[in-house]
Amino acid sequence: MRAQKAQDIEEEYNSTLRSQSKEMEALLETQEIIISPVLHNMMVHRRISSEIELAMANYFDATTEALEMCRQLLQNIKDAQSNYQSMDSFLASISASHALDFSFTSNNPFCTTTRSNLRPIHDKYSCILQSIRSSHRRVGRKLKMVKAVKKLSRALVVMAGGAAAAAAFGTGAHLLFFGLLLIGTATTGALKTWLAARASTKKPSSKTMSSLLQLQEQLDTAAKGTYVVGQDLDTVSSLVAWLSDAIERENAMARWCAERADERSSVLEMANELRRSCSSSKRLTDELEEHVCLFLATIHRARNLVIQEISKKA
Repeated sequence: MRAQKAQDIEEEYNSTLRSQSKEMEALLETQEIIISPVLHNMMVHRRISSEIELAMANYFDATTEALEMCRQLLQNIKDAQSNYQSMDSFLASISASHALDFSFTSNNPFCTTTRSNLRPIHDKYSCILQSIRSSHRRVGRKLKMVKAVKKLSRALVVMAGGAAAAAAFGTGAHLLFFGLLLIGTATTGALKTWLAARASTKKPSSKTMSSLLQLQEQLDTAAKGTYVVGQDLDTVSSLVAWLSDAIERENAMARWCAERADERSSVLEMANELRRSCSSSKRLTDELEEHVCLFLATIHRARNLVIQEISKKA
């Protein structure tokens, strides 16, 4: 009774996961519609470099590719579960009679999505993560430069104020003249550089800093999302590889049984081993399904966070 209740709870949990995965796919399709306008707005209004624009575009392209992979995996999982039902019938026929009928065609639903096929997607994520981090460092250097200019401008104002105060308190004329000459020269040169920088950007420095800070936050969010998705992809890739190998091994065992119908004792022994292997693989299939559904949720969450950051007004 307790075992049946546990099985019912597990089936309900898996059913909920499948329902949520369909919801995630619908949400991800909605995201696809708004991504292009958001990236265009980011490029036009914030005047970002082409490198940063490319890094962000590649981020969304890679997550879209991962989404398609998840859809394919869910179909593969469904096919594998159907195959295990056929395998159960085959194993039952071994126990029921001396004549074996290997009536179903053995196949491996994951033969096209093994680790070797998933590796290029993983490598792409690694390259994108490096690109985003490079852009993040570049924005960080620009921020330091803007902060340095603002700090220098404040220092020049303080120096000019100090000179005026010295004059008010009757500092010697020759010292005042000499001090003002030095300060004036430094101030003039620094202000020319500062004003030239402001003229080239045609924006107040406070606006520039705000925009850079926001861009840095966007890149930081994208980097974190890329890292998390990459880690989940590693987990899914490992499960797919293990399950694919198990299915190949089980199909070979089933063919061995079918080819030796007259060797009753040996066939029964192999069938018992096959039954244990299939039981383990069924659990692995359910685990893979769970991870793929959670992977879909991770992709949605990561993309949504980046879209929210990009959509904020600078």
